[in-house]
Order: sequence, then C-alpha cells, then structure tokens
Amino acid sequence: MSNIDLVRMGIKNLWRRKLRTFLTVLGVMIGTSSIVVMLSLGFGLSESFTEQISQWGSLTTINVYKRWQDPSMPKQKESKLDETAVLAFKAIPNVEAVSPTLETYGTIKTGRYVANVPIKGIVPEAMEAFGFEVQEGRLLNDNDELTILFGGGMSNNFYDPKSRVWREPKIDLMKDRFTFTFDQDMGYNYGGGMGNEKPNYKEYKIKVAGVLTEGNWETNYGVYMPLREVQKLMVEKAKAEDPKSRPSKETEYEQINVKVNDMKNVQAVQDAIKDLGHEAYSLNDQLESMKKTAGTIQMVLGGIGAVSLIVAAIGITNTMVMSIYERTKEIGVMKVIGASIKDIKRLFLLESTMIGIIGGVFGVALSYILSFFVNKFSGVFGDFLGTGGESKISIIPIWLIFAATAFSALIGILSGYFPAKRAMNLSALEAIRTE
Repeated sequence: MSNIDLVRMGIKNLWRRKLRTFLTVLGVMIGTSSIVVMLSLGFGLSESFTEQISQWGSLTTINVYKRWQDPSMPKQKESKLDETAVLAFKAIPNVEAVSPTLETYGTIKTGRYVANVPIKGIVPEAMEAFGFEVQEGRLLNDNDELTILFGGGMSNNFYDPKSRVWREPKIDLMKDRFTFTFDQDMGYNYGGGMGNEKPNYKEYKIKVAGVLTEGNWETNYGVYMPLREVQKLMVEKAKAEDPKSRPSKETEYEQINVKVNDMKNVQAVQDAIKDLGHEAYSLNDQLESMKKTAGTIQMVLGGIGAVSLIVAAIGITNTMVMSIYERTKEIGVMKVIGASIKDIKRLFLLESTMIGIIGGVFGVALSYILSFFVNKFSGVFGDFLGTGGESKISIIPIWLIFAATAFSALIGILSGYFPAKRAMNLSALEAIRTE
C-alpha cells in the first residue's frame, strides 16, 4: 500500500467514528493546553522576577567590598580596595568597566529647602558603561568642578525644616541655585548648643550637570560627583573636624563597582574577584535564587499538566483497542487480499499519530487563548503571586509550541503502538470468521 492510500484510509476510519475521535482529540487538546499553560506560568514568573530585580539595579554590575578580617585568623590575607585592586579587576576577562566609589554625607540647600544626601564619587568616563541615563542635562565629565548629577527622585527629598507640616517642595533641579555643606544641621535654628565646639564647615556653591531618569532604585535618591572632587571635599571635611589631621597618600575605596559585558559572565567574574580576597555581590545572586524557586514551581505546575496528558494517552489507547475489536473482520480481509503486516501496523500507528497531532495543534491554540485571558487579568494574578500587576505572568516561547506539538504526536505514537502490534498479530482466518 502506498503512503497516500494509508493516509486516506486513516482519515476515513477516524471520520467514520466522529464522536469517539472528537472525544479522544478533545482529551489530547486539554492535556496539551494544560501542560503548555502551566509551563508558561513558570516562564512568566521567572521573567517577572528578572524585571523586578533589574529595577533594583544592573544585573551585570558587581559590587566589591573589603573583606571582613576575622580576629581569630591573624594570618588571613588583608584585602585593600585601592588602585592596585582597580587594575587587577580591569585585567579580568569580560570586564567592561571598573569604577571606584567614595561616599560622604552632607546637606544641599536651595532657598528655604534642604536635603540630607549621600554624595557619591564616581569615575565620570565609566558612567555610560554602567548604564547612567539622564532625563535632563548631561552626564558628568572629568573637567567638572563642584558639579553634581541628581538622582531621578531627588526632588522629593527636599523639605522645609521650619515648616510644621510637610508641603511638596517647588524645586527645579536644573535651574535653581544650590549650596552644599557637611553641616547636617544646616537650615535649622537651634539657638546654640552644649558640649564640644561645632566644626566650621565650608559652604560650596555647586552646579548641576543633569538629572538621571527615574525608575532605578539604586540611583533614584543619590547625588553623584566626580571621584576626585569628592576626594578633595573629604580632605577639607577632615581638616574642619581636626585641623591637625593629615590626608593619607594612598586612597582606599569603600566600594568598587565592576561592569561585566554579559549577564552569563557575571558569576565567573565574581568568582575571580573573590579569589583575589575580596567580598563580591551582584543582583545575579538574588536572581539565581529566585529562578530556582520559579523552576521548582514550574516543575510542579508542569507535573499537574502532565497528568492530563497521561489521561489523554490512555484515551488514545482505549480508542485504538476498541477500533481493533470493531474492525477485526476488516483486518482479516486486508491480510487475505495481500496487505502486508507492516502496512496494517503503519495504518493504526498513523491513526493514533493523527489524533495526537490534531489534539496537539488545537491544544496549542487553546493555550494561546487561555494565556491571553490570564495576562489580561494579570493584575489580580500578579498580586496573588507577588509579581506585580504590570508584568505578563504567562509567556509561551516559540520553541514550546513545537515541543508541545511534537510531544503530543509522540504520545499518539506510543499510545497506538500496542494496539497496532495487536492488530498485526491477528490471525487472518480467525478475523474473517468473526461476525
């Protein structure tokens, strides 16, 4: 028998028992859509975790800190975050940029409004590599003196210290005039105090280069300045607090940020930094932990969906076995007129495979419909799962469509194998005598 004849006979036999075929296909369709939707929820959960963590900061940035020295281990190698460490980090493969960070605290004042802020020193040439984007103005450059870059949410940090009720400050971060001082009590009238004499901190007129875009929790409420300018300010602060103090010739940084060229290389670079004797942390650590949780949830959901597909496989097997009992005489006649055993086996396998493929295709279509409605009401589901209401919580990758269709076809083949073998082994004489 030719392949075309087998396909025609297979379609004719399935069509002859339309209701049974429909119910069997329906079982495969429900099973396929169940497993696809369940897996899509796991993919959506993982993607939502990635979006959430990316709002906390860059997923390709590693924060390096000085390792804590254990007093019980005097021979432990001391790690310094200095220029030598900066050069060592730059030499690590896949490192795109390195920026030391110095941080100090002070007060910025404009008119009657003040804000107590952290001033972060950063290497201007590395800002673009670290993903700094301005909403207004420009980024910092090496020639800037007493020039700052405001975080996107800094306008909300200003307040009137003399007002008894909080009122939203009317401030233009780009146009207003600002002064900076290390005096944390600037703007308050305490009428003098007791105890040690208060240091005579200078007031600096500062310029504003720009304002960063909002949305990044790491930069929203920071104020940035070129690293060398912060170093100068910290020296003057130390002199104001202790006129006899002498600045250290060697600068040791509180933190060094390392930018990696790709997220898949973050772990390798982080391990290399730890091998040099430093503490290293990245948001990738948190992401991996959350992805493992999402993977576990996905396995559970996929297992629930797989139960439906197993039930569908049993349905296919039952349909094909019943078909053999009803078509015993037909099988005998086919053998008598010269149909080969292989052709009979191929016919039953073809019928079961067609049920699997048709059920898989319609199951994928049903999955898309269910996924659409799940995402449409993702606000309710997102709040329930703790992923936020804006993210899609059901994502169906293209490869999953082909995998689901191929898997349902495989289920059809496996389910039809035993009935096909049974049909192949039927005796022709006994089959013809069967009424």
